[in-house]
Amino acid sequence: MKKLMLAATLTMFAAVSAQAQVSRRPGEGDNTRQAALRDPDPVRRDERLISISRREMMKSENAVDAARPAPSRMFKARVAVTNHGSKTIKSVSWLASLTDPATGAVIRTYPVTTEKQIAPGKSKTLEKSLPIPYASVVSVGRGRRVTPGVADLKASVVRVTYDDGSTSETP
Repeated sequence: MKKLMLAATLTMFAAVSAQAQVSRRPGEGDNTRQAALRDPDPVRRDERLISISRREMMKSENAVDAARPAPSRMFKARVAVTNHGSKTIKSVSWLASLTDPATGAVIRTYPVTTEKQIAPGKSKTLEKSLPIPYASVVSVGRGRRVTPGVADLKASVVRVTYDDGSTSETP
């Protein structure tokens, strides 16, 4: 009799757990942390908790990314310098000017000083990464906006400093 009662209890328990599993299919129902914790299957419960944690992490990462300022756009300005003098050049001060190709108007000028040894009779290319200036935004019919994307770069040497400390304003 005890064996029969035990078998009936086990059968009844199996039917109840099978019914509970049928009503909860993976991916259905409430996808909250509390619902995942109530899931009787430990593997599915852990997978649901991992999925919920990933979603929460992505939300917080997206919020941090949205709050972070946009990276500034840069361009590389280059000027080729040849030392025609008899002294070694220690540094070169030069101007990098962005001009509008259509009108020739100066958009922005950057003063740059580059420390570079240039032996007499030798040439070197000096370069510097500079931020792209904010351009004027013009309205073109029906609310469309166009930003100018291209400018001419003009570089000119302003001053040369030599190894002995002397300078030349007219290189």
